[in-house]
Amino acid sequence: MSKPAVIILIMMLSLPLHLYGQTWKKVWTEDFEGEVLNTDHWSYQYGTGESEGLTGWGNYELQYYTDREENIFVEDGKLHIIAKVEQYEGMDFTSARIRSKEKKDFKYGRFEIRAKLPEGQGIWPAIWMMPTESVYGPWPGSGEIDIMELVGHEPDVVHGTVHYGTNQPYDHQFTGGSYTLEEGKFSDDFHVFTIEWSPERIRWFVDDEFFFMVTPNQISPYRWPFDEYFHFILNVAVGGTWPGHPDGSTEFPQSMIVDYIHVYEDEELVSSEDEPVLPESAQLHQNYPNPFNPATQIRFELPGQEHAILEVYNMLGQKVAVLVDEPLQAGMHIVDFDGRDLSSGTYIYSLRTESGTITRQMSLVK
Repeated sequence: MSKPAVIILIMMLSLPLHLYGQTWKKVWTEDFEGEVLNTDHWSYQYGTGESEGLTGWGNYELQYYTDREENIFVEDGKLHIIAKVEQYEGMDFTSARIRSKEKKDFKYGRFEIRAKLPEGQGIWPAIWMMPTESVYGPWPGSGEIDIMELVGHEPDVVHGTVHYGTNQPYDHQFTGGSYTLEEGKFSDDFHVFTIEWSPERIRWFVDDEFFFMVTPNQISPYRWPFDEYFHFILNVAVGGTWPGHPDGSTEFPQSMIVDYIHVYEDEELVSSEDEPVLPESAQLHQNYPNPFNPATQIRFELPGQEHAILEVYNMLGQKVAVLVDEPLQAGMHIVDFDGRDLSSGTYIYSLRTESGTITRQMSLVK
């Protein structure tokens, strides 16, 4: 038998939720009330992705996204996104995709989405988050958080994933886990899909059962881009590189029904947000991107005001650059290093402060 879901009823927006030693305060709820989608919270995305420079939304998907009632509507406090087989604007399928960009954007918190999912070969529902501003460059450099994805030929399995990497071609990285129901399918009933996102980690849950976690150390030496504001995307795709094409076994229409979205903030994190968190000693981070050509960024942190010297050496011990040699304030510092005048190879960068010396390696590939 499957484990019973833990259902916590929150009667007031300001009532704190105590879970896992943390106090969560609800800051936003989307209960899909009324008869139409609240466009103060959501905007529609249309077409095949060509307007954003993507082919099939970057995944060779087969649907055309619309805002028609045939593909998306609100009824009885629930959002319905419906994938249909039909000829429309040159495509063989239609569906819908909405996002909360620049309307409801969040950094850190507990995000709960209660939904019932579609199934079938070639069906690909997703509840995910993308950066509102691509601070670290275009995808995948600025990250992607997939709260829930399902490929319809595995109707009892959902996936939680983060995407990251550099903006170089073919340097897309991802790390994720999956959750399998003990019995039944995700199309049989509603389930609650949750992430808890903090500066130190992101954790995934289904019906409050933990199944996966990722931390900055796990994706090192790549940058941890999950320290900026992200927004929600809800969609049902048809086809694509992961689920494959629908076939004769796929029944249409297929619907993802979303009951609610609840967002909580960690009261302790919010209360300390304006206070800089300083390391106990100087910290030197892995450069990003690495390998690089021709430029990269080096980040380091100081626990207090002190003189810092940041230098670069080749493998013969010869100094090739002095990037910093001056007193600096406490906190994070980011320095650009341009290696266009250097040869390909491995280099050492060194941070010297009053408390000692830290070194790391980086690779220049031309």
